[in-house]
Amino acid sequence: MRISLDYDDLSPLSHRFDLCEKLRERYPDFRVTFFTIPWDIRFSPATNGTPITDEKYKDWCTYVKKAVDDGWMEIGIHGLTHAPREFEHLSYDETKKRVLVAQKMFANVGIPITNLFKAPYWLLSKDGKKAIEDLGLKVVEDGYYNWNLKHGFNSAWKDSNKILISHGHIADGMGCDNGMDESFLRLCEVPQDAKWVFLSEVL
Repeated sequence: MRISLDYDDLSPLSHRFDLCEKLRERYPDFRVTFFTIPWDIRFSPATNGTPITDEKYKDWCTYVKKAVDDGWMEIGIHGLTHAPREFEHLSYDETKKRVLVAQKMFANVGIPITNLFKAPYWLLSKDGKKAIEDLGLKVVEDGYYNWNLKHGFNSAWKDSNKILISHGHIADGMGCDNGMDESFLRLCEVPQDAKWVFLSEVL
């Protein structure tokens, strides 16, 4: 079987690299796509958020860059700041500016990114979607996955020629029930001979 795994909300203050390493030990072919926030404001808005370009996050950036270079992690853009309704009502030009800033921030810390974009909460204006596509990015919209990690693994996939596209979030307790810790044991039900592929390879 083939499986694609992605998680939303990766940032310096929201990651579980310890669980990634455990999955890599279990699955030598492990791959994961992280939709990543380059300037996360959710955890520290009073201090201008969490920009990945801040020197204190150098170790985090080094880890991510090495993981991408080693071929087991890919990074997609998950908005710029993850502000509530960040892209829901933006114009074409406003959206383009935000995405260009996000791309520049990743470039400034040397993190390669894939061509995938997912708006926080799936909220994206029609003009915004056009702007993102004109930048050469693929907009990932709700409904692309066939395994929400809040549910258990279906053994029928073991003999299927289809690709199991699984989706979750980094953090637990967000009401989605598919956080990395919450879904870890469910992921461990995947056969050890499964072929892991990036989301960019299947969309």
